[in-house]
Amino acid sequence: MIQRSGAVERPSWRRPRPLLLAAVLLVLVGGGLWVVFGSHRGPNRPAAPGAIALNGWKLTIPVAGDNGNADIIEPAASTPPWMTAKDDGSLEFWAPTAGATTKTSQHPRSELNSLNNFTAGDGVHSLHASVSVAQVPSGTGDIIIGQIHGAGDIISVPFVMLHYKNGVIRVVVKQVQKGSTGQTYQLLTGVPLGARFDYTITDSGNGNLDFSATYGADTRQATAPLPDAFNGATVRFQAGDYQLGDSGSDIDSDGGRVTFYTLTEGT
Repeated sequence: MIQRSGAVERPSWRRPRPLLLAAVLLVLVGGGLWVVFGSHRGPNRPAAPGAIALNGWKLTIPVAGDNGNADIIEPAASTPPWMTAKDDGSLEFWAPTAGATTKTSQHPRSELNSLNNFTAGDGVHSLHASVSVAQVPSGTGDIIIGQIHGAGDIISVPFVMLHYKNGVIRVVVKQVQKGSTGQTYQLLTGVPLGARFDYTITDSGNGNLDFSATYGADTRQATAPLPDAFNGATVRFQAGDYQLGDSGSDIDSDGGRVTFYTLTEGT
């Protein structure tokens, strides 16, 4: 029997490998950190699948800009708390009754304005949205959630306004560029706060304006003649939370809160 003196020789596969162990530990720890930090949206995190595309829009918010009027974010981007991009791809709008307004309005808004102007009565132009209203201003209960608005040389003139007021969906079509004369078209009633519904505003290009709204199995439609005052005018779509509440003092409580799940404009 042969005996060997000194340290016992270990098989090579049992030898410690500090560098290999360190590498494995780094991978495990790094993976844990990715799980923790990867769940939070960073500035370079891609938008959620199905997210509303913000290219082609600018955003009006109820915060005073350099000129003292409501500020404009161009191009539009998630700007909490006024417009917040949610993890499901939707956009949540918040507009208080107290805040900065546009030059020609008395009501603060958080609203997207299309950068794609078109000529009223020329071709087919549509705005489609799926939306829910979570809160209305306490004084009036009224929010404009979709518009065809004047652009170009009539940028301060409202034209077509789709309202949510205490569960009623209605459209007001201005008949004149100066003054308040308008025609109202009621679409839906009994739409509760928090309920999701769809709407479409269309300039059909044939002298008519077509509107529709759907809540559950109930779809209502209306057609209005294009007023002479706006035929051939430069206009654009707007959508969001243009709350029409009385001026308030508590920016944290009173106002309108609206969520858009889809929003597209097209022909």
